Amino acid sequence: MAWRTFRAEPGRVMVPGLVIFGLDALQTTLYTEVAVDHHGLLSVAGALIAGTSTLGLTFYSGMLERLIGSVERGERPQPVLEVLATLPWLRLLVADAILVLVGAAASVLVLVPGLVIGTLFALVGPLINLLDASVPEAFRRSLQVVWPHFFLVLCFISLPLVVEHEVVVLVADLVPHEKVGLVFLTTFVLGDLFGMALGLMEVTLAERLVKGAHGPGQGLRSVDVEPPGPVGRA
Repeated sequence: MAWRTFRAEPGRVMVPGLVIFGLDALQTTLYTEVAVDHHGLLSVAGALIAGTSTLGLTFYSGMLERLIGSVERGERPQPVLEVLATLPWLRLLVADAILVLVGAAASVLVLVPGLVIGTLFALVGPLINLLDASVPEAFRRSLQVVWPHFFLVLCFISLPLVVEHEVVVLVADLVPHEKVGLVFLTTFVLGDLFGMALGLMEVTLAERLVKGAHGPGQGLRSVDVEPPGPVGRA
């Protein structure tokens, strides 16, 4: 279970989550509470930040897979400095940006396409690390792995993500806009709680659906997912 993995390595889950979702809360607060109230370059800058900043869930879950995926497989975790030195930063950033743009475009039309796309490609981040896959290969493999388990991933990843968004919007509406610090704090806390939980769940699902991991110390089992072919690197 994801909870057992968290208990085994809480620092590896929380520290990057605090940094990544803290930055996300900062840019969200900047855009919604500052940039939208001005015209000119500040608004343009805020829009660009809001559109491209998501060092978000895809990036976090990809980093988390490298940090704690071995725990799911019952193996010894890599040293943190080694993880940071070997992390495929560019591939994770590119995949994150693609999902943000595609998901936003689909959601403009109607909620359902955005939800479907988000579900089918929910495991892109972990798969980049788990399979050492290129960005296109990670998207292809996520589609292949998720499709037979679509409703499982929908229930454990996509729907909670929708709930997070609605809760953040509700809280933002309830908190007085002039209290920028309070807006940032609530966004940060909610983003961290949901982000870390969903990142853990993405790693857990990727490990179990692809590698057959049973959780910390439980070893592996064989699965019916075809082995990855040759992949490229960014």
